[in-house]
Amino acid sequence: MEILIELIKYIIFGIVQGVTEVLPVSSRGHVLFLDSIFRAGIGDNDFFVILLNLGSMIAVIYFLRKDVKLYFKDFYKYVIKKDRSKEIKHNYNYLRNVFIGIIPIFIVGATVTFVGLKDYSESISYVLIGLGALATATILFIVRNQMNEHVNKDVTSKSAFFIGVMQVLSVFPGLSRLGITTAAGVNRRLSMDSALKFAFMMFIPISIGAILSQFIAVNFDFSILLSDFIVNDIWTYFYYIISFIVSIFATYYSLKWVFIWFRKGKLTVFYLYNLLFGLIAIAYGLII
Repeated sequence: MEILIELIKYIIFGIVQGVTEVLPVSSRGHVLFLDSIFRAGIGDNDFFVILLNLGSMIAVIYFLRKDVKLYFKDFYKYVIKKDRSKEIKHNYNYLRNVFIGIIPIFIVGATVTFVGLKDYSESISYVLIGLGALATATILFIVRNQMNEHVNKDVTSKSAFFIGVMQVLSVFPGLSRLGITTAAGVNRRLSMDSALKFAFMMFIPISIGAILSQFIAVNFDFSILLSDFIVNDIWTYFYYIISFIVSIFATYYSLKWVFIWFRKGKLTVFYLYNLLFGLIAIAYGLII
């Protein structure tokens, strides 16, 4: 029975990570909140967090595989083969703008890693998570009527940088990166599909950077990362693998639905959910 309970717990963590990673809600806030509710002690396990994030990243790459392949192929043709045809230049500019968009958050992430703010950033109050969720609800409420106003598909370098600067706000606990970047894209008159796609294209290098920063923070000392991993327990391997696989599938199928919901302008459920989650997190933070 104990093994079954542990298995269910790890499955839930995989589902929560996968679903919240690609919806306009805070994935980190939900994982920490869930960890506190279950008193599981695994939400702050760096290796486990890396594993779940890796699962979500794999799902996003697979979901956007055709676009990723096309952009990198044309980027190579533009830079190496000096092909300046219109379509190849357009795809080169798009990928270039993805990297422009991640510059601000990479600067902030590097500062957190190298200046030694990691421990401080992990001492997160549930009241702050709740306030971040309320801010996300407010952002989604404001842009709800702009969802289908714009049809622009081209992301300019100025728009990319603006979206990237706004994305930095997502380091505040409880704020949704997707919610902020999508709202910023819409503010720059991008179509909803274009804003969503650009947000997820940025997600890939940001995830790689976040995983790398975890290793840098411990000076690539795997013994520190694996300090909470019970090496001699075969069930630990099983739980982690199951949670990893669940996060992949949960992320992938949530991705399919988020595009459908956003295209239909159905943001009501998301800002109401953030409002409810924010109030619960604040109340929980004041009680414990």
